[in-house]
Amino acid sequence: MFLRTKLIPPRPSRHTLGRPRLLARLREAESYRVTTVQAGTGYGKTTAVSALAQTIPTVWYQLNSEDADPHLLFLHLIHGLAEHLPDWGSGPLAQLEQWAQHEDEQGTAVADALAHELATHLSHPLALVLDDAQRLNASTTSLRLLDRFINRAPHWLHPILVSRQRVDLPSMVTWRVRGHLLEIGQEELAFTAAEIAQLFAEQYHITLTEAQVTLLTERTEGWPIALPLIWQRLQRGDVPLAQAISQLAGTAGDLFTFLAQEVLAQQPDEVRDFLRLTAVLRDLTADCCDDLRGTGDSDLILQYLHENSLFIVPLADGHSRYHHLFRDLLRNQLPPANAEAAHLRAAEISQRRGDTEERLYHLLQARAFGEAADLLAQLGREMIRVGRLATLGGWLGSLPPDVLAEQPILLTYMGDIARLHSRFEEALGWYQQAEGRSKAQGDKLALGQALRGQARVYLDTVNPSQAEKLLQEALRLADGVEDRESRARLLHLLAENLLNQGKLKEAEAYQAQARQLRQEGPSEVELPVRLLLRTGRLAEAQALLEAQMAQEAAEPILRPRAHRETSLLLSLILAFQGEKEAALGYAQEGTARGEALESGFITAVGWMRQGHAHLLAKNEAGYAQAQTCFEKAIALSEKLMVPRLKVEAYWGLTQSYGFRGELARAEQTAEAGIGIASQAGDEWIVGGLHLALGASFALARQDEAAVAWLGRASTIFNDCGDSYGETVTRLWQALLWQWRGDGARLERDVADLLGRVQTHGYEFVFRRPVLLGPPDPHALLPLLLWARGKGGAQGQMSQRLLTQLGLAHLETHPGYQLRVQTLGGLRLWRGTAEVAQGEWKRQKARQLFLLLITHRHTLLEREQIVEQLWPELPPEQGERDFKIAYTTLAKVLEPERDRQAPSAFIGRDGTRYGWRTEADVWLDAAEFEGLVGRGDKLLAAQPEQALTVYQQAIALYGGDFLQEYRYEEWCSEERERLLTLFLRTAERVGHLLAERGRWEEVVAVGEQIVARDDCWEEAYRLLMRAHGALGNRPQAVRVFQRCVERLQAELGVGPAGETVRVYEGEMGDRDRGERSRLDR
Repeated sequence: MFLRTKLIPPRPSRHTLGRPRLLARLREAESYRVTTVQAGTGYGKTTAVSALAQTIPTVWYQLNSEDADPHLLFLHLIHGLAEHLPDWGSGPLAQLEQWAQHEDEQGTAVADALAHELATHLSHPLALVLDDAQRLNASTTSLRLLDRFINRAPHWLHPILVSRQRVDLPSMVTWRVRGHLLEIGQEELAFTAAEIAQLFAEQYHITLTEAQVTLLTERTEGWPIALPLIWQRLQRGDVPLAQAISQLAGTAGDLFTFLAQEVLAQQPDEVRDFLRLTAVLRDLTADCCDDLRGTGDSDLILQYLHENSLFIVPLADGHSRYHHLFRDLLRNQLPPANAEAAHLRAAEISQRRGDTEERLYHLLQARAFGEAADLLAQLGREMIRVGRLATLGGWLGSLPPDVLAEQPILLTYMGDIARLHSRFEEALGWYQQAEGRSKAQGDKLALGQALRGQARVYLDTVNPSQAEKLLQEALRLADGVEDRESRARLLHLLAENLLNQGKLKEAEAYQAQARQLRQEGPSEVELPVRLLLRTGRLAEAQALLEAQMAQEAAEPILRPRAHRETSLLLSLILAFQGEKEAALGYAQEGTARGEALESGFITAVGWMRQGHAHLLAKNEAGYAQAQTCFEKAIALSEKLMVPRLKVEAYWGLTQSYGFRGELARAEQTAEAGIGIASQAGDEWIVGGLHLALGASFALARQDEAAVAWLGRASTIFNDCGDSYGETVTRLWQALLWQWRGDGARLERDVADLLGRVQTHGYEFVFRRPVLLGPPDPHALLPLLLWARGKGGAQGQMSQRLLTQLGLAHLETHPGYQLRVQTLGGLRLWRGTAEVAQGEWKRQKARQLFLLLITHRHTLLEREQIVEQLWPELPPEQGERDFKIAYTTLAKVLEPERDRQAPSAFIGRDGTRYGWRTEADVWLDAAEFEGLVGRGDKLLAAQPEQALTVYQQAIALYGGDFLQEYRYEEWCSEERERLLTLFLRTAERVGHLLAERGRWEEVVAVGEQIVARDDCWEEAYRLLMRAHGALGNRPQAVRVFQRCVERLQAELGVGPAGETVRVYEGEMGDRDRGERSRLDR
């Protein structure tokens, strides 16, 4: 009997989400002989394929159990296909009627007649969807005849078999081998995280957080049927998402009912029993299932589950697991007593197989809490060491409170977990509970561990006075204990605590004892590094940390380490050395690690180290960024209730405020930090706070306050044994004496400063801004010139430093570098302070400055200067105006210079004037030329490096040389020379980028060139090639047209033959490519 309703495609639900990813995959069916869409119940197979049916002509056939009858099958196929082909003949239906009258015939004539009719009338792609095609497996005749029909059908027909189980067509293997079969499984039908978020937003009008999307994706595994059911649960009231998911698989849930009826009820008893029992296992293998069931046929049942897509997920090496929600359903079907017995059996199996963690899981599920607690006591220390805190915390949280309290070591583990997540008050509570239970049980070993845990809280929060008593008590308890490693760890902690108090020699002594106990075995690197840092041995510390970073890259450490994180220690050391970019990079890495480990303490330290890196900019923007970072750290420290954590932030804020001239805020902040640090007993950072505030007063020229604060800083660093802190303090003191004209103290402290720099390798303090140093290191050059003049050892050291700075012949210096921008609008800086327009006062002074810049390599006669700048003036007036302009210029460049002292920038030889060759000047035009020259030298042997340098050069070219003086003859030649150099360099960059296929960048460079010179033909050629390579033919055409127009308008010529050839070549290549594509 023919039922037309079977040929009607299903209507999509109102809340169906369009899924372009899946639809694009299904559209590939047009390129295959046959497509199978196979997945378990509720995977949206029909919905997905019905979306395809809306985009291409489709015959839809919904099969029921009776459609396994080959007569009914072909009756519906004939009617369905005939509806889409108006000229359909009667042959197939006649053959079907004849077959019905002669039951002994094979029926092949029907399949052949149907294929022939299609070949006659079908001239366009047509999909044939057989929904629930697994029903055909009940009839081998139907499978055989359908297989024959598909093989003989014209290539325009694309059968799509939608099924829960494999459809056993005889040619399936052949189609697969020959590449004629498209197979789409439940992995592709499952919703991705992005699709889940989109479904809830667009169809259900619920915006999920990223965490909620992740939870839904993990628990449902993208199972389409579960998603609307969860939405319906959420609609019923204020139900949290996690609760809605758990309710779904509960015995009263909609999904439970659906699966029980649609899946479990349809399975043989043996399979149902297998599913219920093995649901206790998280990892399925045939051997494990056999041991659990006491049988030997589990491999066959697992194979059946896979073949029938019964919510089983294949893993590697013969392992599988159940879909999460399906497993929840199965576990709810097993009575509690049976489940506990199965878990105990599974625990025994896991123990035999050496799988300790799986054994623990099953013990907890079986409520064998005593045995589980014993096992956790063995596992906990290693889990903490490797950073598996969440897992350990979850297991410990599964134990009843009375069981947990019976084992002090488990309470200590709870304290460790809280401490490593920066929950310090909670950690102290757990450790104190552990201490109490240990004393009650007389367990000295557990008591020592509890005390050590409490001490670690105070070490992590750098509160040495609180830690000392606990550590000494733990050390006393450790006397006579054979565990050398435990005693070594205690000595290590005592050494760290002494280091935090600034007692460096005592710290080194304890560290030496720890090493001896360990017999020079492996030791943690954090304490030696912090010891080196606080004693000024920065290069050694950096080398150790970089080696540690390399080791951690290969073997990551997953547990939090508070302020001892390798990247954060390295960031601080690099900030001390003035390595801004590297310091910031490591600080950001450490901050991200803190967030990933959910450690507020590490995150706070990360923000502080970012703040220190921003301070190295030594400008308003840097101070503002640093202040933001320090304020974030302070907010976190208040949330964590760790006042000591604020001290380093106060240290940074003191500089941020003080170097901007906000001295009252700086002093208030420094005193707050000193109060907390002094109470904690950390003298080293107290010294740092004194230094930051003293330097701030020195910059503001409040000399008396600066002398007092810097003097105290020097004493503290001396007591702590920090050579670097003493060196930087001495640097500031020497600057102060020079500014005050205190020759005696200057001579004393400069000699000490240079001796320390030479001894400890601190030359970098003269080369770049360092964390605790002056905003502009050029302020130190007058010190070096003064020391050079004194001769002796300090004179030699000064000359060596000046030579390293490229200023060996420097004679005088104002304490800042002159920075000049000429490419684009003119700008001038004295150090970090920009010269305001009003300071020039006279236009002639500005013109004189620019003329000398333009002819920076030569001395010009005074008359020659006047003639070039002011040819209209009479000689006497020209000479007078020159003198006034020169005096004004000298005042602009060096406001503090004594009029009788020589200029540091302008040289004079009789009546000739010009730039001093040794002057400390940075000129953008000279830098631009230098970069181009470097690129030229690198080009032949190192083209990649050359490209980078060239790109730096063209980035520096912000505009034409002195472009506001475009019509002045005295600078036009230099302007043209630099412009030509820019154009040729940019052209070279364009070619290098083209060779590397970086076409978007080629376009950018080409446009830069034509913006400067719209008749530069090579730029147009580069642009045409780039747009052609990017597939943008219309744009390439427009580029050529623009080239033709500009050449005609500006020069009255047409494009060169090479330009025309490039244009024709690009168009020809494109046409040939298009023809080739169409031919395919």
